[in-house]
Amino acid sequence: MFLLYSAKLYLMMTYISILWTFYLKNKVLVISILLILLFFFAIKAKRRKKKKKSGEYIVRPITDVIGTEEERVEELNNDLKPFGFAYDLSQDIFYSIMNCWQRNFGYCRLYDEATATFSMIIDCEPIYFRYKGKKWLIEFWKGQYGMTTGGEVGIYYTTGPDLNIPGLFNGTFYKCVNDKDRIDMSFAFRKNGNLLFTRSAHHWWLTGFKLAEFSQPSELTMEIILDLYDRQMAEAFVIGLQEAGYKDGEYAIRGRRVYVHFDKPHNQQPFTRNKLTTSIMQRNNRSYCDAYNQLTQSYVSTLDKLSYVKQQSPQMYNKIMSVGKPYQVFESYNIIKEFLSNEDYKGEE
Repeated sequence: MFLLYSAKLYLMMTYISILWTFYLKNKVLVISILLILLFFFAIKAKRRKKKKKSGEYIVRPITDVIGTEEERVEELNNDLKPFGFAYDLSQDIFYSIMNCWQRNFGYCRLYDEATATFSMIIDCEPIYFRYKGKKWLIEFWKGQYGMTTGGEVGIYYTTGPDLNIPGLFNGTFYKCVNDKDRIDMSFAFRKNGNLLFTRSAHHWWLTGFKLAEFSQPSELTMEIILDLYDRQMAEAFVIGLQEAGYKDGEYAIRGRRVYVHFDKPHNQQPFTRNKLTTSIMQRNNRSYCDAYNQLTQSYVSTLDKLSYVKQQSPQMYNKIMSVGKPYQVFESYNIIKEFLSNEDYKGEE
């Protein structure tokens, strides 16, 4: 063992001696080779670093590709705005904006009659009353609006006479209230006792709609709070509730504030909402909700789902954007407006 170790040591010393002798005789050559190798490795390291930086530039953060959450909500709201709506990310609902196109069309019973034929199977609850020389309408709605489940509260008034349009309409036409006549209102929207969302604003038309939630109107309730102008107006509104059929326990009054529990409607519902129409439209509504949920089952957030639908099914996307009552519901206004040219209907400005 000692002899083997000695032999290896002798051989290593011999190699070192040879290399040292070569270096002493060829110093310039050896130093030149070492400098060339050092330069080569420096260039290689620099290229590797540059390539890494280039790769980082190509693989950008996902928000640079699809946008931040705020940017995506803004993009969605730009698509919704022409239809009069916006998206609330915190509650995952659609809601009506203040100065939407619907504000130009007022309201009358004829509009409610048109809803069922356009896939809206909803409870309609108009409350009529008089206050300070005007006829007022505060109406509640809840039910299935095509691909959404939702509810509405709207406030309207007029000083004009009732209209009598042969073959079309006989009754009162109301204007949407002006900005100075808006009220504070809110509601909690529930399905089978479970809270879906809440809404609160100083508004003329307070709404909320949950996408791809299928419901029967009888499953839905609204706890509504209205802050009216004064006690006199609140009492006038309560008289309207009572005339509609509301009993103690379904409403309460505290000063100028009125609380209403909207469950089963007391008013006669539109004649177009018969069993046959309801069955056909609700079957269609459910199928649209199922199709949307099936198409977007790989995604969790509504923003991701809608981005995918916009790419894969533009027709479905456009249907979703048309939240609430579509323009077709208000088409009768084109005839009605010809009878609204008198000063009684201009006096609300």
